[in-house]
Amino acid sequence: MTRWTELPRWGRGALLLGVMGSMWACGGPPAPTTTPSAVERAMEMAVEAAAEVRVTEPTAQVARSSRGMVASASVPASQVGARILADGGNAADAAVATGFAVAVTEPGMSGIAGRASIVIRTPAGAVHGIDGLNTVPASYAEGGAPGYDRAAVPGVVAALTRLHDEYGSLPLTTVMAPAIRLAEEGFHLPAREADRLAAAAEELDRFPASRDLFLRPDGTAPAEGERLVQAELARTLRAIAQEGPEVFYEGWIADSIHADMARNGGFITRDDLAAYQALDAILVEGTYRGHTLVSNFRPASGHAVIQALQTLEALPDSQILLSGEEAWVALVGQAMRHAIGDRGMSVGTEEESAAHLTSPAHARERAGGLRLPGGEREDGEDRESTTHFSVADEAGMVVSVTQSLGPSMGTRLVAPGLGFLYATRLGSEPGSRPSSTIAPTLVLTPGGEPYLALGGAGDARIISAVIQVVSRVLDQGLSLEAAVAAPRVHPTGPLELRMEEAAWEPGVRTFVEGMGLEVEPTPSSYFGRVHAVGLDPDGMTGVAEPRWNGSAVGLDP
Repeated sequence: MTRWTELPRWGRGALLLGVMGSMWACGGPPAPTTTPSAVERAMEMAVEAAAEVRVTEPTAQVARSSRGMVASASVPASQVGARILADGGNAADAAVATGFAVAVTEPGMSGIAGRASIVIRTPAGAVHGIDGLNTVPASYAEGGAPGYDRAAVPGVVAALTRLHDEYGSLPLTTVMAPAIRLAEEGFHLPAREADRLAAAAEELDRFPASRDLFLRPDGTAPAEGERLVQAELARTLRAIAQEGPEVFYEGWIADSIHADMARNGGFITRDDLAAYQALDAILVEGTYRGHTLVSNFRPASGHAVIQALQTLEALPDSQILLSGEEAWVALVGQAMRHAIGDRGMSVGTEEESAAHLTSPAHARERAGGLRLPGGEREDGEDRESTTHFSVADEAGMVVSVTQSLGPSMGTRLVAPGLGFLYATRLGSEPGSRPSSTIAPTLVLTPGGEPYLALGGAGDARIISAVIQVVSRVLDQGLSLEAAVAAPRVHPTGPLELRMEEAAWEPGVRTFVEGMGLEVEPTPSSYFGRVHAVGLDPDGMTGVAEPRWNGSAVGLDP
């Protein structure tokens, strides 16, 4: 059950710091078949070892460090990742800790029953991708019970634990301890998360477990600053930390999911869970301004980022992008529209399709169809979803991770006794792993060194936001902080653009409309939300999306 406690505004920061300071112990009710005492002592010893290591101010949205960096949409989650780095963990350890923490602190945007896509660059220079997207249950058919019929087979636990097993250095119990503590002791809802709960309250109220977890006893949503305690989720996380992902996909947690689905007309079964694997992602690679772009192909959408940027470079005179904001908006907007529209294109096998969509030839073809300045004149709003975080360590490992539940708060259905929301399936073909718009991306220097790790949230606006940040840095020479903060556009039709209202010089809209493009001024909150880490010889810069909440936290010298 959830306990809600209203605290005065002045008291929230102090309590948060208190929770974060004690985050390494792991108390509370044990999961079946576990004995947490020895594990808890190991976690306490880890705290003692890291007690003298300082991290930057946890509420800052821009940070610098030479030793390690985490940028995420959640202030406590960024702090968790930085503490793991401070305790000697590498970027993979910190990413796993951050991923489980955002599953606690951003329940509307992420969760352990959601999906994940990960790109890792190792200190040796190898790049790998992990596909942890959801699958449609094998027995899915039209006509299931509302809510339960939309639930997908979870991928986040498999993806994060695979990242840990293959690239991490600390015990899983250590990296998951902070998330368990956050769930058990609670955290104070930021304004955005409180807004999401309020928007979903009517649907949450339909399911007893959702109502108990996320709503007050009178059925209303909690307000900003109220404390959310998730004891059942803490119990589930503790079991995963101590017994590994097997308990989630094959043990008592899987049994509980199967029983709940069977009772209520859902489709996820023990067999679906046991069969699920976090797969090797199909990596896609391209170049832009001499830099290498790397991301994951379908069911992620990193290929759209690469296609759009290569389209811009393939323009007959690509220097036109530097002639002013007017031309930049018009051309970037059109290139993004083509790339977003081409995401599902198939040319032979998936590997052949990946090669085609990120090829210079396809980019040249699309560039030839763009309306250029001086030439002749010639989808509905996305729902909020998803979270992204980027991590880097001083050894040269960088990790870019996007996690999602689908639409905001996924199915709105909480697993009884387990404390997590089910993600919404994206397709209806049984056993399939449908495509998503998530696009974790790495940018490498001409010499192959890590330069940017970034990704975003916001459905198709993820793709457009990542493209624009990369272009702003490489085309316009902006700092990462300035590139993330710069005005955004997003294509909603072949010749239609949404432009961030009140963010552009007056002449920009006039110029763009003069090219025959329809412009719709749109509030800043509509556009994608980027969380990025930049690397250069002098250190690392972390940037959290200024249009949103979150923070960048680095290790002090």
